Amino acid sequence: MGGSAGKPKRVRVSEAISHIRPGDHLVIGGMAAEPQGLVKELVAQRGRLRGITIYTSFPISKPLYGNEAAQDSFSIKTFSVGSLRDDIGSQQASYLPCHFSEIAACFSNGTFPLDGVLVQVSPPDRDGYCSFGVSIEYYPEAIATARLVIAEFNARMPRTHGDSLIHESSFDFAVETDRPLPEYEVSPPGETERVIAGFCAQLIPDGAVLQFGPGKVHAAVLGGLIQKKDLGIHSGLISDSVMELVQEKTITGKTKTIDREKIVCTSAIGTQKLYDFTHDNPSVHFYPASYTHNISVLKKLKGFISLNVALQVDLLGQVNSETVDGSLVNGVGGMMDFVRGARASDGGKVIFCFPSTGKGGKVSRIVPKLFPGSPVTATRADMDYFVSEFGVAQLRGKTARERAEAICEIAHPDFREALRSSMDEFMYG
Repeated sequence: MGGSAGKPKRVRVSEAISHIRPGDHLVIGGMAAEPQGLVKELVAQRGRLRGITIYTSFPISKPLYGNEAAQDSFSIKTFSVGSLRDDIGSQQASYLPCHFSEIAACFSNGTFPLDGVLVQVSPPDRDGYCSFGVSIEYYPEAIATARLVIAEFNARMPRTHGDSLIHESSFDFAVETDRPLPEYEVSPPGETERVIAGFCAQLIPDGAVLQFGPGKVHAAVLGGLIQKKDLGIHSGLISDSVMELVQEKTITGKTKTIDREKIVCTSAIGTQKLYDFTHDNPSVHFYPASYTHNISVLKKLKGFISLNVALQVDLLGQVNSETVDGSLVNGVGGMMDFVRGARASDGGKVIFCFPSTGKGGKVSRIVPKLFPGSPVTATRADMDYFVSEFGVAQLRGKTARERAEAICEIAHPDFREALRSSMDEFMYG
């Protein structure tokens, strides 16, 4: 159980890492909260640290422990792919399928063995409280479980509102740093994404509460909502697009049934402008994923809309949001937590959007059946709407055959005939 009765021992980074033992299982902060100084020293001491297992989630920049030179010392287990795609392909890293809402409990109950936590927080205030800043996720529960907790006090980590404070007595050792957070910039949406955003906007009423992910499709959808009124946010993460809609007074949260007038998330990834926006901002509340992704919380949000991106869908209404050509590019993350939350919400909706084709128009993202070996990220019973640049397929309330016909209508015209011809091969009902 990390921490002492008072303050952590402030030490040089080399001494802090010296307390990690070979064979330890470590949680290392991901997203924009990777403790880069601690990670650098961990890799520097890799010669004595054999058999280390690292748990992480969606690192923005390629972590040093993922370098080829470190592969004999570190085994990486990640809950979301992020910048570890090549490491997973080379089997240096492994994907650990787990709903984001369940990660904390898996550390608490010992499902995931855990010895230490390396985390980045803001420096303590005069009362000894630090802030997890722009990423809380499952760190509080992991810290409560670990025997060793090392904190990196970063002077540039924002102090955020919500449930983001942790007392410095929770840490065994602390090192000080002053470095910018890694930024996550999204390429500008193209015409296809903007058309998809237009169709999505038709499904999102004023006062809706939104959840979304990273990437240019989501950025386009949010950008297309600027004329809406009193939108709310309850999401796993927030991005620069949220900040822009707040500035336009599109997002107010005035009609939220819980956490009224608050933007709720567990992480923020974006540019330095976003991190500055979150600093001491009472309208942005950060909570652990055990709250943000909890269905008992989500079902209280009236009009909760889960916005998702599919990599491939089939005529049964099944979704693959994890692999492309057999290679893992994404994880389950919190997708199904939010999908089930939206289904449980009064007036909630589940929307999966995607460009109709991939590889420059050479392949259809809509297929008769998901390719063999492809994961079913979301089942057909979870679906409300599919959206491509060719329109909206409403699925709820339709028979299997009616769904397939609707899905064919939003496929690229070059592939529609083949898709329709394939329908009779299946028992659509």
